[in-house]
Amino acid sequence: MEKFIDNAVEKFSVFTANDAADILILGLIFFLVYRFIRRRRALPILIGVVVYVLAMQLFGFIGFKATYNLMKWLTVPGTIVLIIIFQTDIRSALEKIGTFVISLGKMMKNKVFPVPGSMEAEAIAKAVMRLSATKTGALIVLERNTGIEDIGQGGTKLDAVISPELICNLFFSPAPLHDGAIIIRKKRISAAGCFLPNYSDPSLNSYFGSRHRAAIGMSRTSDAGVIVVSEEDGKISYANGGELSRGIDEDTLRDILFSYYGVSKKRNK
Repeated sequence: MEKFIDNAVEKFSVFTANDAADILILGLIFFLVYRFIRRRRALPILIGVVVYVLAMQLFGFIGFKATYNLMKWLTVPGTIVLIIIFQTDIRSALEKIGTFVISLGKMMKNKVFPVPGSMEAEAIAKAVMRLSATKTGALIVLERNTGIEDIGQGGTKLDAVISPELICNLFFSPAPLHDGAIIIRKKRISAAGCFLPNYSDPSLNSYFGSRHRAAIGMSRTSDAGVIVVSEEDGKISYANGGELSRGIDEDTLRDILFSYYGVSKKRNK
């Protein structure tokens, strides 16, 4: 026991900054690997491999040479078997790494780096333009300072990453949530299928449909901005402060979204 403690003290007495950095990098690699496979069927196998390696190192450290050599000898064929078992997951991981490196290379070449919030603004803009092109009705609420949690509770909570595909699918006609509004809370889709308070005002033009009236009402009772896509003509409108701007173009839409995310257009370019 004393020999074990002396060996441990001797090893850690020469611990340097490089060793600390090495451990941090190794920990990051393990964390990324865990994140990649935590919802895959390979996770129990990986846990078994980690336990096997730790046991092998422990036997070698305490001097069980026969057991250590046997386990080490089994490592080579075991690695080949693991590569065969994990071939799909390994290929997927390598594809993700390659895609990231290629994207990073393009950004460095063009000197264009994503500004915080700009990716979400672009995703919403692309979705709205697609919905407009297909004349798919939509209501998108941009939550600001006024809490509208009660509106979100009336729908389906999502807390999902913003993407054009998800937004378009939520408003796709046969989908169960297509009639309601979605609530954007900064960088997440907070809820979908939300029904905004019914708003009736005789002064409003009879041309306005239920979506436009709901958007105006929402913008009057809160500081939220509401994007509306008409299913009759595909026109895009924006309600803010009780006022409705109808028939806005793509540039105006992006200005609104960049302003919501606090992104400078000049800086984004």
